[in-house]
Amino acid sequence: MTPDETIAVFKTVSGEVQKHFGGLTVAQLNWKPTPEKWSIAQCLHHLIVSNSTYYPQLQRVIEGKHKNSFYQNIRFVSKFFGNYLIKETGPVVNKPMQNPSAFAPSQSNLPDSIVTDFIKHQQEFSLFIRQLEKADLENTVISSPALSIITYSLTDLLTILAGHEQRHLQQAVRVRNSIP
Repeated sequence: MTPDETIAVFKTVSGEVQKHFGGLTVAQLNWKPTPEKWSIAQCLHHLIVSNSTYYPQLQRVIEGKHKNSFYQNIRFVSKFFGNYLIKETGPVVNKPMQNPSAFAPSQSNLPDSIVTDFIKHQQEFSLFIRQLEKADLENTVISSPALSIITYSLTDLLTILAGHEQRHLQQAVRVRNSIP
């Protein structure tokens, strides 16, 4: 996926978030179908948290300071992990996936500003993504912020990010549709 395609998905997701959740009360945003399921607010907070963990690595790429490590240059490993994460974290949910603790949303009630905070985050993150246009997306490999032995190309990262956003938007809409 290209930076422009990823940013287009971010814009679409932001619009859907505003449309579906912009008028909800703080109680509705934090309502959970069951204690172990996430609320709408937690879905949005999770995306802010997980996306933000990429900032340091992306900043190094943008500044031209990133160099692939020996391990990151083992192409078949990065391709394997990239393909796996594209499939498992994308918009089509084959089975629920355990969330890495590094990406966990807040367990407490979140403020009603979460929708505005999410949209602001999307705009800021899009600026980071836009600056990747000059990077070698296919040959620049980064490590997962959750587990450094998991590596993937920037192209795969952009696809992972877009699919992940769509996945949690769908999850939040399902929660919205089940609010009593």
